Amino acid sequence: MSLLVVISVGLGGAAGALLRALTGRWIQSGFPWATFTVNVLGSFILTASYAGLPMESEIARALIGTGFCGAFTTFSTFILDTVILARSGFWKRALLYLGGTLFVCCLASLGGFYLMS
Repeated sequence: MSLLVVISVGLGGAAGALLRALTGRWIQSGFPWATFTVNVLGSFILTASYAGLPMESEIARALIGTGFCGAFTTFSTFILDTVILARSGFWKRALLYLGGTLFVCCLASLGGFYLMS
């Protein structure tokens, strides 16, 4: 891995982590909308960049995919939010969040392919 690729991952990761933290501050409610939002946007951005960038764009893929989306999306937080809802007795809300996130992220990912193809 070249130094430029490593730097690209770091810069993308810093931007993704910062935007993820800001999203958490901007969107606050009793439902984990911030995590839902970043997972949907991240699914779209990652898939659109995958579909739209040529395979030889190693630096762009490192910056956007591994760096930005890797730090921006929060699957582990998504799972933790689901478990917290369920353990708090909000089973219907937990299932709605789990199913809704998976469904909408799949739609966002398909949208990324269609937009960039």
